[in-house]
Amino acid sequence: MSEVKAHHQSSLPFVIFKYPHKKELKAILQSDTELNYTADFNHSGFVFSPFDDTQETILTRPDKTITAKLDTGIFLNDNSTTDYPLDDTEAVRYKKMVTEAVKAIQNKNLNKVVLSRSMEVATEKSAIDIFNELILEYPSAFCYCWYHPRVGCWMGATPEILLEVEGNRFTTVALAGTIEKSGDKKPNWTEKEKAEQQLVTGYIEEAMAGLGIEVKSSEVQTTDAGTLWHLKTTITGVVKVNQTAKMIRTLHPTPAVCGIPLKKARSYIRKHETYQRKFYTGYLGEIEVGPQQATRLFVNLRCMELREGKAIIYVGGGITQDSDPEKEWQETVAKSRTILKVL
Repeated sequence: MSEVKAHHQSSLPFVIFKYPHKKELKAILQSDTELNYTADFNHSGFVFSPFDDTQETILTRPDKTITAKLDTGIFLNDNSTTDYPLDDTEAVRYKKMVTEAVKAIQNKNLNKVVLSRSMEVATEKSAIDIFNELILEYPSAFCYCWYHPRVGCWMGATPEILLEVEGNRFTTVALAGTIEKSGDKKPNWTEKEKAEQQLVTGYIEEAMAGLGIEVKSSEVQTTDAGTLWHLKTTITGVVKVNQTAKMIRTLHPTPAVCGIPLKKARSYIRKHETYQRKFYTGYLGEIEVGPQQATRLFVNLRCMELREGKAIIYVGGGITQDSDPEKEWQETVAKSRTILKVL
């Protein structure tokens, strides 16, 4: 970790990350400040891609790679969370945006749209300190801290796989529907959450069929991510040679972060969200080329951008015809706690 800190202090690009349920940290260090991009995903390194799929995907070049074992005894959960004051003006604005989206969906302009917002919180913690908190707090998430001096510093603890390819096998997930945990109680899913999750599953199955890929979908499962419950379907299949890049472009952005129909939802987001998502709801992850060829990409959720003593936290939710504006607002508040908890 000291080598990563020194790299950061020298303003050189790096990423440090931990896979879900693993007890190993991995760091990729780039020796210069060049901005590298990839479109074919056939170079080893770490990719970092924005929500806007017309923009280029950044590749952190693996000039040096470090791995380190974590002490398994440090995975202790402290469930205390600081309550941050809610922004009443922002609550009114977001709920109004949701109300308008529900009307658009009821008028058959859309089936679903994902609406998001950002919030700023002052913090004196360093990027590495926040990352250390994330890996302790969320052992089942993909935790990362990514930095490039010409782009900025991002970190998060995401529960969602975009695409994993090992050999000729691939895995993706449809993750949608959110309920905040309440003690030991299991979530009581409503038709709204079930329908939202099925929309995402159906879309991915159709998209893969369009590429001539047969898939197998699991039963819908309840899965936990930090302080939240989600509905999840795991989708697997066989990928053809040199098809990974096409699959990535087909899957991103999924209805879980954009909406259905995709083009209409994306247009609606651009028109009605009052800020740029940047890398929020983009994707990120490691590509290994060679004998151990593998691609492991995650959707950039539960994330934040660190800028000069403040954290910009990004949260959102899927809006359908059954959405209730107050509940949707509360869902974004619940999601913000993932990052607020470590600040």
